[in-house]
Amino acid sequence: MNRLTTSIIALIIVATSAVATYSYLPDYLSKKMNRHLVKIYGRDLTYKEISLNDSLTLNHQAFRILKDDTLSGFSIITRALGCQIGGCDKPAKDTTSFEQFFFVTAFDKHKNIKRVRILEYTSNHGYQIASRGWLKQFEKGKSFQVGKNIDVISGATISVNSITQNVNEQLAIIHSMDRE
Repeated sequence: MNRLTTSIIALIIVATSAVATYSYLPDYLSKKMNRHLVKIYGRDLTYKEISLNDSLTLNHQAFRILKDDTLSGFSIITRALGCQIGGCDKPAKDTTSFEQFFFVTAFDKHKNIKRVRILEYTSNHGYQIASRGWLKQFEKGKSFQVGKNIDVISGATISVNSITQNVNEQLAIIHSMDRE
């Protein structure tokens, strides 16, 4: 092969592998996640990223949590949608016009939720979901529905629905690993 063909093939391989491992979740969130997980599992943790299908990788980043090469649990960082940029009127179908927030869920090795914490919430509306007391509701169940086992928060309707939907999605991701 000539140099041009070899260069093109190498570029395709590099580009393909970069796309397969790219995540929209910022790296600094891993540090925030680590602080929360150390409180739960103790020091000297290591993380192994779990490969998710491409559609899930856009909003979720999953990890196995190991201590001394033994599975201690799992963690998922999720990007969720809050209010629309410019106000919290009825949600539009265009997901790019929404403010985003990030949260982490820690699971034990049996895939039960141990803790949910907001890592970053920048919107002016709906910030009440960051309350630890409110987030504790997710530690008591396997499926969640606003108004049934998740309290409604006036002024945070979009954020409450978004985090509830995403925690349910996280549970589906974690439990789908049984089928790997």
